[in-house]
Amino acid sequence: MDRDSLFDAMLQNELRKLNTHLPKNRKTIRTLLTETEPSTLTVGGDKAIMKKSEIEALSAELPDELRDRVKLPIVLLRRRELGPGAFALLGDEYEEYAFSKVLGDYAGTFTEFQRTRDSPTVFYKPQVSELTRRFHSLIVIGFGLSD
Repeated sequence: MDRDSLFDAMLQNELRKLNTHLPKNRKTIRTLLTETEPSTLTVGGDKAIMKKSEIEALSAELPDELRDRVKLPIVLLRRRELGPGAFALLGDEYEEYAFSKVLGDYAGTFTEFQRTRDSPTVFYKPQVSELTRRFHSLIVIGFGLSD
């Protein structure tokens, strides 16, 4: 193993330790709304509790069909290679659409969003601050490296 490979392996191990708070699994909005105490397990084995009032507020802002598609908590990975204050959403295009819509960055339909989307949406610090202010218990920030 050369020096660079050893360094990469050590860095990956440190990132894994930093990200133990990330969810092991995620649940749809509709599923979480049926739970008395909405929660999920983290990679580290802890219970991550989400505020039902925040889930209800988010649900109210989205079209009904997204409640079975958008999974929570939303994971945003800090990606330095994308630029200062840049975050990638660790999810799918339904979640990108939902949060672009909630932030007021996109007003069209999901079909139009799919058609115009040519790469994953990058969210920046002001947007992430707005999301965490409104939906604090539903957002998890992680740390990632370029592939």
